Amino acid sequence: MNRIKEVIKQKSKEYHEKRVFCEHQVGYFIGVSLILIAIGLFVEYSYYSTIGYLGKTIAFEILKIHVMKLAIILGYAWLNDLILAFIVRTIPKSIKQAICFPFKRPTFLFTLLLVLMLSLDGPISVFCVAITAIAIFSQNTKKGHTFYRIHPVLIGYFISVLGILFTNNNLGLIELPPMLTAPYVEVTHSLNPLTYSQFKAAYYSLATVIFGIFEGSLCFTLIIPLIVCALFLIKRKIIDYKLLTIYLGIYTLIGISLGFIFQYPYWINVLFLLNGSIFITGIFLLSDLVILESYHNYKYVYCISLGILSALLCYFFDFMAAPYLALAIIQLLMWLFDGVNKIIHAKN
Repeated sequence: MNRIKEVIKQKSKEYHEKRVFCEHQVGYFIGVSLILIAIGLFVEYSYYSTIGYLGKTIAFEILKIHVMKLAIILGYAWLNDLILAFIVRTIPKSIKQAICFPFKRPTFLFTLLLVLMLSLDGPISVFCVAITAIAIFSQNTKKGHTFYRIHPVLIGYFISVLGILFTNNNLGLIELPPMLTAPYVEVTHSLNPLTYSQFKAAYYSLATVIFGIFEGSLCFTLIIPLIVCALFLIKRKIIDYKLLTIYLGIYTLIGISLGFIFQYPYWINVLFLLNGSIFITGIFLLSDLVILESYHNYKYVYCISLGILSALLCYFFDFMAAPYLALAIIQLLMWLFDGVNKIIHAKN
């Protein structure tokens, strides 16, 4: 009897420690995401301020609009989380708890990640629909504890992309918005590929792409800050450096190998490696403890298979959305595998 009590006590302690660390990770991710968005707004302002005589004036107006949109989007995420917490009876008991409530839960963080995955150029209505879906899929147990097998931000991302494409179609816009394209996509376009001189005319140089001085998704204009943030999170032991190194290493190895096979010049291979979606997936989504704990026994298989599928889909399917699609596919397959495994064990 005493042995059983000790086991229960140990399990309860482990669960509490995991939950505390999960909240700790969410807090760090929120802080890092806010810093990245702030840097992104500064880079965006710097880019627009160099365009024409009224560049600074236009850049300042764009900055004001984007700051207001960010405030509205985050406010909506906070309200959504609060309403759902009330529904599942985990409502905060004081005003202080209500204010700090979202910072310990994933909906607020996932909203910030969605902004990084796209940009603040997206319609507010599209963001609101995506945030509602994220909040629902993040809050799916009666006790209010966060549990999910497919990352909610992936669902929000695909809803956002479809919403943006639908909005553009209604407006009669044929070309993809900058947030849904990238220099590599423009250069390797099947109908109109760019030569190096055409690439330089459009983006000035490879250095401007590396430093993010172009119109595009925030995660693609923040490659260097993302790398710095990854090193910081590794230093603070918030993410597993082994998983991140394996994931990025496999993507890099396959990318360079395919570039060699198809005889692409070095600068196209560099553009392939400058994939913001890969960094967002590796730093924030792959390291998510809620899902990672489910794959504790085979997390390296999970990581390796994700790296291989991401690289192949980036090369042969869609450069920007491929890492997110690969993650959704792997998580769905792992979920099905676990379900089949449980059924087999139950029968035995």
